[in-house]
Amino acid sequence: MLLKWNVGIVRRCQQLARIAGLMLLTSNSVAGSQAGASAAGLTLLEAERIALAIDEGVKQFSAQSRMIEQESIAASGWMDPKLSIGTMNLPGNDLDPLNQGMFEFKVEQMLPRGDSNGIQKRQLTLKKEAMDAAAANHKLSVQRDVRLAWLDVWYWQQALVALKADRNLYESLVTVTASMYSQGRKRQQDVYNAKVALSRLDDQTLSFSASYAESLARLGRWLGETTVTKVGSDLPDLPEARHELAINASFNHPMVHEAERVIDQAEQGVALARERFKPQFGVELAYGREQGDMAMMGSDGNRNKYSLMVMMDLPLFTANRQDRQLLASQYRKEAALSVRQDLLRQLTGQLNAEVARYRGLSQRLDHYSNNLLPDVESQSQAALNAYQSDAQDFNSVIQSYRTLLDTRLAFKRLQADIRQSLARIDYLMPGSSY
Repeated sequence: MLLKWNVGIVRRCQQLARIAGLMLLTSNSVAGSQAGASAAGLTLLEAERIALAIDEGVKQFSAQSRMIEQESIAASGWMDPKLSIGTMNLPGNDLDPLNQGMFEFKVEQMLPRGDSNGIQKRQLTLKKEAMDAAAANHKLSVQRDVRLAWLDVWYWQQALVALKADRNLYESLVTVTASMYSQGRKRQQDVYNAKVALSRLDDQTLSFSASYAESLARLGRWLGETTVTKVGSDLPDLPEARHELAINASFNHPMVHEAERVIDQAEQGVALARERFKPQFGVELAYGREQGDMAMMGSDGNRNKYSLMVMMDLPLFTANRQDRQLLASQYRKEAALSVRQDLLRQLTGQLNAEVARYRGLSQRLDHYSNNLLPDVESQSQAALNAYQSDAQDFNSVIQSYRTLLDTRLAFKRLQADIRQSLARIDYLMPGSSY
């Protein structure tokens, strides 16, 4: 009987030592799994490169920019000349142009009104610059969205690694409690509690697996035909002075550049409207040759007739046309100025909010690293030691492990969240973080 008692104690000690070893292994298993996945997983830089290379929006903006460039060249050209060929002065009783009348050949060329061609070319050049700024903004937004999607995949991947590592620990707890219950040393309720804890962990794993698949699908939206099953474990480095991240006073966002080019276009529109008050000139050059009976009146040399005319339209009635066009162009400029001002306020507000969020996440990340996570790990170890000494019940052990897992998952979420915040800041202040 004493031998049986001693064998039970030895087995119990061995099982509890196994739990303690698994607990230590769980603390390090996430890092080990990450090292193995890093070589094969898709890195953040690779995801950005692929997304920008295949994005149709980038190609669209590039084609539109080239289109506007060609239009600006075409805008500087003159109108096509007009050619007229016909006969004149035919009598009603004889319509034969070879016998009488005059053959005429006429070329007419209208000249640009003032500097309207130069203004239109400058307008289109500014439109191209606005399109280039819109393309730069699109690239930044693609880069931001890819980073957000990649970091979501990274979090769910790391969470699943942590859950799978903890499953071994919970399985050992079920085995230990069942063994100790068979020896009459623990209650049957402890066995049920261990099984319920394991079942809840499996349910959480199923939930996280679904979220992981969804995050992979969202990332795949940017990667085209590239198949991704996991991402690398390496995260972008955080700025060294995380709490000192400042807002750039001189706002240099592509959307602001685009709005400014729209204002410049509106200014050129005002100048173009003023040009409409100027007369438009044209030149007409004509050659005529008299035919038939009309040619008998003079020598053969007098049959050839030449004419040169200068044409000019007179913008005299401007009240309902030119004046209205000028007012419309001025209102268009005012609207563009308001759009730029509103855009600056929106971007500044978004940036202020995101920087505040980033600073809060940075403080929480430091708190988790330096205080909360070490404290929770110590608490779970203390709970296990107390359980080994019969100084604490099994529920306390389960609760401490659950708290440790939740804290580790929250820490991983913080690591992803703070880098997602940096991705948004980098979009609002290009080049500020990564």
